[in-house]
Amino acid sequence: MRKAHGISGAIVPLVLGLLFMAVPARAGGPTVTPVTPASPAAPVTPVTPVLTGISAAQAASARADLVRFHFQPAAPSEVTARYVPISDLIQDGSGLPVAVRGRSFVKVVFHNAAAHDEQGRATAPRNLFPIRVTTNVVQVRSGGDFEGVVTYFVGLRQSAPGPQVQPTVQHTGTSVIVAIPTR
Repeated sequence: MRKAHGISGAIVPLVLGLLFMAVPARAGGPTVTPVTPASPAAPVTPVTPVLTGISAAQAASARADLVRFHFQPAAPSEVTARYVPISDLIQDGSGLPVAVRGRSFVKVVFHNAAAHDEQGRATAPRNLFPIRVTTNVVQVRSGGDFEGVVTYFVGLRQSAPGPQVQPTVQHTGTSVIVAIPTR
């Protein structure tokens, strides 16, 4: 019986406290200002990186040719570069073959990027040939600018090394540098 009395003794102050809090404040008493959530900020539209230029160089000490892709306002974060067979030289969107000079090929893909302006005009070269400043790179050619994916193919003088050796990708703010090994 004492336990029941103890529980009811605890419930009564709790109920009274809830009732007291639910009663509106009287004039001259404390008031509570309801908190309204702040209006949601306007949705942030991500800025699509736009390819604005391509250049090539030789890094003899690193035994690599470098292909630099210049972007504005910043380089895309998702980039892949890998050796591909000639059968993979396919235009994005149309599926047509892309003619690229070379004995082996590197496919470079930029996701969430563009190589055109708002009017649809190209903002970067679609074809770089001949390239005289490199040991291995012969040609850099567009493979597509379709639905946020920009693709370029790099034609090479030398055959592709074994599968353990792949091109490397480095981001430098507004550029992506693809380093392609030379022998």
